[in-house]
Amino acid sequence: MKTPVQTTVKTPVQTTVQTPVQTTLDALLVETTNIVFRRAAEGSSDFELRVPAFALSAGASLAVRGPSGSGKSTLLALLSGELLPLEGEVRAQGRSLSEMSDAARRAYRATSVGQVFQTFELVASLDVLENVLLPFRLHGALVLDDAARARALELLGRVGLADKSRRPIDRLSHGERQRVAIARALVTRPSLVLADEPTGNLDPALKRVIAELLVLEARAANAALVVATHDESILGSFGAVLAIGDAHGGTR
Repeated sequence: MKTPVQTTVKTPVQTTVQTPVQTTLDALLVETTNIVFRRAAEGSSDFELRVPAFALSAGASLAVRGPSGSGKSTLLALLSGELLPLEGEVRAQGRSLSEMSDAARRAYRATSVGQVFQTFELVASLDVLENVLLPFRLHGALVLDDAARARALELLGRVGLADKSRRPIDRLSHGERQRVAIARALVTRPSLVLADEPTGNLDPALKRVIAELLVLEARAANAALVVATHDESILGSFGAVLAIGDAHGGTR
């Protein structure tokens, strides 16, 4: 079901999302309540982002679209707990991120949030499998064991890279590197997957393929998916679209 989401821009730097995103699935993984976030900007007006209540359930997918500087990445950071709202709250599986300690939020990001970065953030000195397993080496809350390695190999198979698990990163194509980043985001079995411009640097033919792969794999992992994008061509891959920074309002 495609869910209309509308936005109103009150000033050139203020974004207001007016209509909540809703899902019909049972287990709510992420909920927001009237978020307000402000950031001082040198030499210009302060940036303000306002997002009324929305909720995402297991298997739901949401694209956040808007031009550069509209607040897409800021919203992803609020959903992960890297940033905290000035007003309102983000709740993850019923827990308020604002009420968690810094350590608890770090543990939440390590164990419950998978992230696909715009620039992939792969380590050139590691091979494909080692890059997928990197979260287990970086976060003490995660245990690198045989089950984790089996999960990584399973995901590489699902994204079509089973035969390249020991290949150096610099011998992969751009699209293959993006698929490694997707597998890494899912390897810890997160409840929430956040992807920042995941198709921004891909050829047109690959954009829809990667978008649909993200949706498919997040749904298979029973995770909620939020993708920040300015790419209109991939919006049809997602269950709902939230438009920010668009003076003409929402999409669907």
